[in-house]
Amino acid sequence: MKSTFHRMTRRMHACVARFAPHRQPALLVVLQTLSIAGALTACGPAAHAMGTTAAESAAPPAAPTTSSAGAAVALPTVQSDMKRGASFPYKRLNDLLSKLRTEGEGLFVSRFVLTNAKDATKPVPAGTKLALMSDEDYIPIPIDDKGAFELPTFPASRAADMEFGTNVPKGDLGVRLSIDLATPPEMLDMATVRRIVAVGQRLRGELLPWYVRWMFPQIDGVIACSDQPQWALDWTEGGQRLRLPLQVEAQQREPETPRGKPSRACTVLTGQEQWPDAALLQPPPGANTKLYVKLRNPRAS
Repeated sequence: MKSTFHRMTRRMHACVARFAPHRQPALLVVLQTLSIAGALTACGPAAHAMGTTAAESAAPPAAPTTSSAGAAVALPTVQSDMKRGASFPYKRLNDLLSKLRTEGEGLFVSRFVLTNAKDATKPVPAGTKLALMSDEDYIPIPIDDKGAFELPTFPASRAADMEFGTNVPKGDLGVRLSIDLATPPEMLDMATVRRIVAVGQRLRGELLPWYVRWMFPQIDGVIACSDQPQWALDWTEGGQRLRLPLQVEAQQREPETPRGKPSRACTVLTGQEQWPDAALLQPPPGANTKLYVKLRNPRAS
């Protein structure tokens, strides 16, 4: 019995000597301990039995482990054709629109139209989608058949990380912004013309952040364009009804006239005229009169 025990001990030492060389780095101790257990198995059943008993008596109970394959949960793939970053961050437009609505005294209306960035004469691709996107928000923007759309405003903190998203490749879409007047032609008087100029200049010069001023041009007056050039101003003075015909501004083209096409007749009111505030525009009946802001410089500045 004693000689049998000595033979088993010598075999264990020989196996450990082959798989655990001297002066091994400390980092490999744990890994080589696992190798030694495997080596004992290769040396015979008696050695394996002794090795197992020693490991079980020396090591604390192993914590139960969860198989990585069992723990992984397969989630469905979510695919979207909407891509963020289609243009500059929405924060800038949100600042502009918020100021127009809170400080514009109800005089101005912003209008947006999607355009084909590569060829302005062509429509935008069919099926074009537009949305405002952030980590927390996805807000679809309805687009009509002419590419026109409206944009909401948000508190500055919510709009800080918003971007435009679209399903059209970057660089294929353009956006045309126009500032229209909320006043209908038949309600435009000289007091309103002067308010439009004053509020517009105050917005651009004092209230708008510098980084959005280029989107809001200098306003120098109001343009009225019609199918027939028969406008007039009416007002009462000294108990008498006065009427003043307005002249055609020969150099003024209607802003929406396509390039190369003839413009309708237009007249211009700047507010610097000597006529009283109560002087009311009389557009020609049935002449499809439309009002526009007169820009100091039509190009972005």
